[in-house]
Amino acid sequence: MQSDDQSRVDEFADFWAPDRSTATWGGTLSEIASALPRRRAGGAVSKGRVIAVAVALGAALVAVPQTPVLALPMEPESMDSLRQRSTELSEEYNGELRDMEGVIQEAERAAERAESTADEVDASKEQVRALAYASYTNSGIDPSMSLFVEASPDEIIDRAVVIDYLATSNQDKIDQLAQALERDQKAQKAAEESLEEAEADLNVLEERRSEVQELIAAHPSQPMEGPLNITPRTAQMRQLVIDEFGEGKEQGGVGCYRAVGGWVRGEHPLGRACDFMLSKNGQMPPQDQIDRGWAIAEWSRENADRLGIMYVIYRQQIWDVRRGDTDWRAMGDRGNITENHFDHVHISMW
Repeated sequence: MQSDDQSRVDEFADFWAPDRSTATWGGTLSEIASALPRRRAGGAVSKGRVIAVAVALGAALVAVPQTPVLALPMEPESMDSLRQRSTELSEEYNGELRDMEGVIQEAERAAERAESTADEVDASKEQVRALAYASYTNSGIDPSMSLFVEASPDEIIDRAVVIDYLATSNQDKIDQLAQALERDQKAQKAAEESLEEAEADLNVLEERRSEVQELIAAHPSQPMEGPLNITPRTAQMRQLVIDEFGEGKEQGGVGCYRAVGGWVRGEHPLGRACDFMLSKNGQMPPQDQIDRGWAIAEWSRENADRLGIMYVIYRQQIWDVRRGDTDWRAMGDRGNITENHFDHVHISMW
């Protein structure tokens, strides 16, 4: 499938169910009025009588005690403003994320340095202990100790001089390593503290991003727009999935708007659905792409309320918020891998 190719008609299957009811009291009363029996001459129910009944019913409904009328809500923030905020927050978030990655790397390097220095300190201490033991027992110098003598062993005749020389040299080394170890440990601690601060900043940014994402998803104006010809709510979901799981261009990429929806009209022609491909040319995807599909599908379920996701289809199964689903439901066989959604994840929006 060519990603977001508006000229191509694919036979991707959609699940369809009516959207939420938007009936008003006025519309309901009109339906009631039109549904009343109308008899002809000789006891006919007049049009005025029908209207009177409807008005009386409306009056009765209005007469029911109501909660106090609250002040009208403020006009929602414009979509352009929300998009700008979302872009700025994403850039800030990504910048903080890069900074945190640098802090993590520095913390790891500091920990590695501290561990290496500690090993050297332990080795030097062991050498000093061996020297002290040799001096105490008067058993002479271990031949391996000559490795630590910078001068030629022939130039150092007295055993005690050798021991003193080696002990002093190694003690200096221990002191230097101890200082390095202290420095590395301080660097590690500072890096860990910076990491905690970076994580806290990221959490705050993530909350702010999430709030803006919810405002975009809940915004009353959702026209089909832009080069992809999809709604802002759909565009946001599409980008978030790509950010989280990749676009998968080698597998066919992402396709949203199509003039024809498939078996039924569905949401593709309304700019309210996207297909995230896992393989090309109607082939069964490999296991790593099957797993990627499940990750996309489960992420969509977890974020459905926040982003305005209506239903998800994957591998001949559907999860639909309108039916109160808590788990996947099996779907009928539609004949091939693509129409049964084995090679892509379908996500439809409100």
